[in-house]
Amino acid sequence: MNPRHLEKIKKCFELGKSGNPNEAATALAMAHKLMRKYGLSEDDIDFIEMGATTTASKIQKKPVAYAVNLGTSIASSFKCEVLLQYSYHGNNFKFIGRKDTAMMSAYAFDVLFRQLKLARKAFLATVHTRTSKQNKTKRADCYCDGWVNSVVRNLDVEELPPEEKERITNYRKHIGSYTEKKAKSRQRKGGSISDYLTGSHDGKNVRVNTPIHGSEGERLCLQ
Repeated sequence: MNPRHLEKIKKCFELGKSGNPNEAATALAMAHKLMRKYGLSEDDIDFIEMGATTTASKIQKKPVAYAVNLGTSIASSFKCEVLLQYSYHGNNFKFIGRKDTAMMSAYAFDVLFRQLKLARKAFLATVHTRTSKQNKTKRADCYCDGWVNSVVRNLDVEELPPEEKERITNYRKHIGSYTEKKAKSRQRKGGSISDYLTGSHDGKNVRVNTPIHGSEGERLCLQ
């Protein structure tokens, strides 16, 4: 299907919302005429704005809780849904929603996850060398929990509107997403409140400024 045809039909539907009854009726009639011509349904038109973007960051098959927390919070902030995508080349988060917000969600996750890994590495450098590998991992995970929770508090996290949730569900059925599913996290026990608070302190100044959907000069700002 030629994308230009879809855009033409979509514009007709937009004109169909006109306050001028005659203009609206003419636009809707033209939209349905073009739909019949190209064999399209209303769902096909609705899905023109939808898309999915996969993160560059690799994710474990059963990701740790802080990774899922970061992914789901970013998705909520951008009014998207996040799934874990499996492949032979590794696992990634896939953000599904409107094309622009799905892309920005994946970008935000990659940038923040990269910052988190650097912060984790710096934290581990402060842990006593005689600490066992297992305890180092537990302490670092506790640090990451604190870091992510601070970042999440700086996000404008909202529940996905019912109409947007339905749109995403229908889009997933439309594209047939069989290799993705909701990510189930695992929480490692261990670490200390001190490790958590250190992470919380280090993450509190990390911010993501969510752009207004459809605004002119739309951009994503990470600090």
